[in-house]
Amino acid sequence: MFYYILLGMGILAFIPIYFSEYIHSFIFIMASGTISGFSLVSFSIFVNKGWKGFRGKNGLPMRIIFGGIGVAVLIMSHFFWVDFLNYITKNYSTLEGVPSEVEYFPPSGKTGESFFVTVEGVRLPLTPVPNVSEEEAEGRYFVIKYFPYSQWIVDYKIE
Repeated sequence: MFYYILLGMGILAFIPIYFSEYIHSFIFIMASGTISGFSLVSFSIFVNKGWKGFRGKNGLPMRIIFGGIGVAVLIMSHFFWVDFLNYITKNYSTLEGVPSEVEYFPPSGKTGESFFVTVEGVRLPLTPVPNVSEEEAEGRYFVIKYFPYSQWIVDYKIE
């Protein structure tokens, strides 16, 4: 029963990470990644060899898959932990200037729309997508507040 709880927590906590573009909550995404990663790694380490969900030799391939996914999620969420102190103290990095490059990708069947700007050599995705076209944004002045390690956009203004 304990193994089902670990596996369920790992999978359920991973779902908000997939929808992070729409949730836009730094703490929630950080906590989801940490819980998901630790749950999947713990599941792959502590599950019994004779568990019915595994097939093959002691379930080694499934242990490697779940453990690998858990480690990958923990690596992705570690950037949020590095920026956590900046989040608490509201110490944002700020980019100001006219972007050297603007990229807009319309929504497709697999992904939503995305808008990237490069200011002072740093390429950042703007979330939520602004209501300006790619051509209009090229000559405008941007002020972007973000966390440097996770590249989480806190706020941006287009002047």
